[in-house]
Amino acid sequence: MKLDEYLNTVTEQIRCIKAREMVGEELRDHVLDQAEAYEAEGMFEEEALEKAIQDMGDPVETGTSLDRIHRPQISVEVLVMIGIISLASIALHAVLAAYTSDTSGAGYGYLSSHILYTLMGYALMFAIYRMDYSILAGYAKQAAAVFLILVLLGFHFAGVYINGARLYIRLGSFFAFMPVMMLLYVPLFGGILYSYRGERYKGLGKILLWALVPVWITFRIPAFSQGVVLWGTLLCLTAIAVKRGWYQVRKAPALTMLGVLFAAPPLCFLGMGILGRLTSYQMMRIQAFLTGADDQNYLTVQMKGILSGSRLMGGSTENIARIVELPGYNNDYIFVCLISAYGLLAGILAAALMFYLVVKIFRISFCQKNELGMILGSGCGIVFLLQMGISIGMNVGLLPPTAALLPFFSSGGSGIVVSYMLLGLVLSVYRYKNILLARPSGRVARSAS
Repeated sequence: MKLDEYLNTVTEQIRCIKAREMVGEELRDHVLDQAEAYEAEGMFEEEALEKAIQDMGDPVETGTSLDRIHRPQISVEVLVMIGIISLASIALHAVLAAYTSDTSGAGYGYLSSHILYTLMGYALMFAIYRMDYSILAGYAKQAAAVFLILVLLGFHFAGVYINGARLYIRLGSFFAFMPVMMLLYVPLFGGILYSYRGERYKGLGKILLWALVPVWITFRIPAFSQGVVLWGTLLCLTAIAVKRGWYQVRKAPALTMLGVLFAAPPLCFLGMGILGRLTSYQMMRIQAFLTGADDQNYLTVQMKGILSGSRLMGGSTENIARIVELPGYNNDYIFVCLISAYGLLAGILAAALMFYLVVKIFRISFCQKNELGMILGSGCGIVFLLQMGISIGMNVGLLPPTAALLPFFSSGGSGIVVSYMLLGLVLSVYRYKNILLARPSGRVARSAS
């Protein structure tokens, strides 16, 4: 049997069409490598190639075995975890709704919205899971440019001011919370990093410009905490790409530079405070957090009081009554709400489950043979990790009060939908882990007929 005939028979057994070309190339390289080894032992070229093909075994059996490997998959473990997290989130909002509906009448409205957006998030998650993420390899720059242009146009023509900040873009009856929507830029940036592989310092400079623009927009909203999450994520992804040798630069100086840039936003914020360039309420929050002044640190004092009065197991009606009186209780302070409703142990278990989900995301990402899938999955994991760290840190008093979302738990349509969309991308990376492999570097063409 000729090589092309053998390969065609093998690949015809593979049901996933996208995997056929990749598998065929790998098998061809393996056969030709083995044939070269036989030639080195003294065989003639045709005899060596025929022997190498015979060593591969029956083409139908080989193809059937490869079909079991190279087919779309889904991470059942991730689905189970996100199912538990989603149900826990709905249960928490149901408790809050039952209490606040008795006092303000708005509780069940929040619950209905939360369930609706969770279902919408699931639909988008599975839709993205079915998509081929590799399209970003060729169109990431164009997609990123369109995304940024649409954001700027939205701010200019449809931006909605709330407390002096243009936080929302109105799309008909839907209000998109832009600080969170900006996180959708992360996968596009991963594709941009991939597109600059092999570049030198000039390419690295262009990458930093692609990172600065969306972060500048986020800070201009202004949304400091989300800007920090976005900036930190983009720089971490760049550091991963540098560490893995994607660019022709000296790794140590490049990583040092990225580390300095990573620390720049909080240092600039501190410098602005020293120079008196921050607003009065921002200065008061920083001073109160650093000094522990109760009169200016009301929210932090309330959080500490609620936590200190919480039970190990079981909810506290008194604590729930205190927490629902605070602004953003079902958004920024959802973690304290969880502890108030179910106890400290429930909060610890929820945080542990969320952390394990992030660990699983990183495992999926770094076990990829496809470098684009690795960087995209890592970006989603970093976003979740930073959001969790800021949200939980603020809720337990380790960080000053700021706008912070706990993925999948905090209320608000934009945050919920974006979280599920990013998780859908992780599932897509897992789906194609044995299909979209790293392409071989290439070999000199050789006749196989």
